[in-house]
Amino acid sequence: MDLGWFETSLDVQDIVKSVAFYETLGFRHVEGDIAVRTVTLNRGDCRLTLFQGHLDPARTQLIFWQGDVEAIAREATAKGFVFQRGPNVSKDGASAMLFDPDGHPLFFINMPVHFINDPAYARPAPPSRPRADNEDDMVLGRFVLSLPVSDIQRSLSFYERLGFARYDKGDDARTATLYNRDCRIGLFQGYLDPPEPQLIFWQGDVEAIGRDLIARGIQFEREPVRDENGVGWMLFDPDRHPIYFVNIRSSARTA
Repeated sequence: MDLGWFETSLDVQDIVKSVAFYETLGFRHVEGDIAVRTVTLNRGDCRLTLFQGHLDPARTQLIFWQGDVEAIAREATAKGFVFQRGPNVSKDGASAMLFDPDGHPLFFINMPVHFINDPAYARPAPPSRPRADNEDDMVLGRFVLSLPVSDIQRSLSFYERLGFARYDKGDDARTATLYNRDCRIGLFQGYLDPPEPQLIFWQGDVEAIGRDLIARGIQFEREPVRDENGVGWMLFDPDRHPIYFVNIRSSARTA
């Protein structure tokens, strides 16, 4: 099932401050505008959209753009999914929303014209799936949107029925990484601290990231954790979304 192209979507209170923060992290402004309180940023394989006052519910969402929403809804409904909203279809596009078993929102939307309610910024939707800046960002690492779950088997079933497949099938039954085209998510039962969606970057040069961000005036929330297994740093963005950089020596970069 092609769900459309994926963006991690964050609710923010001050989009000017949030854009400045992510640009300091090396993200590039690729779409949207502060004036319409919607800005998309990209670094490596991570594509983020910041929304001030637009997301409903106002929390981190998995948004899938420009897929065939009606076909997705038909197939998902046939598999037993119940949509919280939609599918809603009009001349302006189509949308539908699902919640996963832990209440994380998945929003599917297809709009032929973006920013249709702001004529000065309205433009035709991109004709094809955006490409990442650099799919192998050797400094930041590989991005995984990581979700806390209460029952990993139930969550695995949910996402696999949506067409996700597993990268890993390791020994730890309480974690799993899944993908569907350009969307990669991690499921963690009992591990994430704080227990909320986290932006996790794996196997980058964590020490270099730390030195660079400290030099730019960004403070890490916790002192770096270093042991024989590797190193990890955590910080929070201006709206307290957790960002975690981790490099585990035993994990192959290609895994």
